[in-house]
Amino acid sequence: MLRYLTALILLPALTFAGISFETDVKPIDRTRPGASYADMLTRIMPSVVSISTAQVIPPEVLRRYRGRIDPAEVKVDAKTGEVTIPTGLGSGTIINSDGYVVTNRHVVTMQDGSTAKTVFVKLSDRREFRAKVLGVDANTDIAVLKIDAKDLPFARFADSDKARVGDMVFAIGNPLGVGMTVTSGIVSALGRSGMGLTFEDFIQTDAAINPGNSGGPLIDFEGRILGMNTAIRTSGGGGNIGIGFSIPSNLMISVAFDLANTGKVVRGMIGIQGEDLSPEESVKLSAAGRGAVRVTEVTDQSPAAKGGLRKGDIIIALEAKAFESWNDLRLAISRKKPGESVVISYLRGGRGSLAHVTIAERPAGN
Repeated sequence: MLRYLTALILLPALTFAGISFETDVKPIDRTRPGASYADMLTRIMPSVVSISTAQVIPPEVLRRYRGRIDPAEVKVDAKTGEVTIPTGLGSGTIINSDGYVVTNRHVVTMQDGSTAKTVFVKLSDRREFRAKVLGVDANTDIAVLKIDAKDLPFARFADSDKARVGDMVFAIGNPLGVGMTVTSGIVSALGRSGMGLTFEDFIQTDAAINPGNSGGPLIDFEGRILGMNTAIRTSGGGGNIGIGFSIPSNLMISVAFDLANTGKVVRGMIGIQGEDLSPEESVKLSAAGRGAVRVTEVTDQSPAAKGGLRKGDIIIALEAKAFESWNDLRLAISRKKPGESVVISYLRGGRGSLAHVTIAERPAGN
């Protein structure tokens, strides 16, 4: 009892002992390299938006969803009485001041695979607009939306072909619906594939990307769009483990331009199938350090056939530019427009030659 009484007597003395702490209230010196990225992010973040999809339901059906969704997320149109409930969440970037927004196709895709008919875009100033989906491309997982607004802040694209492993990057988006968030990291690798899309050339990053970040931008040190955050590799729990994938800006630009202007993507083809050479074969052909593709099939009467390419030829360059792999070559050809003439460098029987090929239009859905 005496011990507790002593503690009670000492406590007031500790409380009013007059202990003080030193503070330094001046702001950090943001002019020092690496001290802060706040100014750059302040410029770019107003162009990043939250995107939500919704399903329209009759008002009398709303009671069925009681307890399954947050009542605050239910939207009721004051004029028409239309009721919408949320079905998906993602991010996007304004890429033109007249209200054009780029995001992932899967952000605006319903569970049945159809494109959502009800899409909302929420700006950084909290204004919300109903968006029109101008077009989607399943081959690259890119979609372009349009909202009825003018003079909007927008982001500019960087040249992703100039990105290097080790470059500083920032991922911006609305992960798990917590609100607009910035994470940082570096470019971990380039030219990644294997995500299940027809055309892939992903930038890998360790900047944290989580569900809800999809469609948001990967920003470079200058505040430009270097990529679009699209997918993550997880250990099974669904959270970020530092392996994220972003569609490079150069692929975004070509696809978004077509979707915004025509609603579909026009791609080039020459009518071949190919496979990567093994490292040993590349060394024998003096192609070490660059891509080399063996032609495994040439379609009859195709541009490649008319240009003189044959099965077994080894392609080593397109327009005098080396490539990394069959995936890289196929992607480069797809970016060419129908009617465009290209020069393909190849080897046949150990001797080099050139094929002049006119690009044809790739059939839709292929």
